[in-house]
Amino acid sequence: MRTLRVNDVLKDRILVSRESARLLEDALRAMWVGATNSGEAPGVAPLTVDFDGIEGVAPSFLDELLSVFESVIGTESNGDQRRLIVANPPTRLSLKFEAIARGHGMSVRAGPDGSWFLTDARDSRA
Repeated sequence: MRTLRVNDVLKDRILVSRESARLLEDALRAMWVGATNSGEAPGVAPLTVDFDGIEGVAPSFLDELLSVFESVIGTESNGDQRRLIVANPPTRLSLKFEAIARGHGMSVRAGPDGSWFLTDARDSRA
């Protein structure tokens, strides 16, 4: 599993700015490229962004995080590749976070453990 622990990169406990989300781009890109270079099929396992230790996330942060995610994997990628797990989110999934996902052509659902599963809106596994 390819997991980025947000707390390892960002030391803030409340993430509100788009600039903060941009700081995750290099780490996400390294994960994506590393998996591809190791021969792992990029669409097999989603990228996971783990928010353990984070106390709050603003909608603007999530919006920019999804923009960063799109720039890393490409907006025209196969739907299998457009899968992102938000592990240990600091808040429950709300309508505003669902709207942000839709704005990026993605659907989102909460799992039994509270994780958010974002997939390409065209992906039937959503």
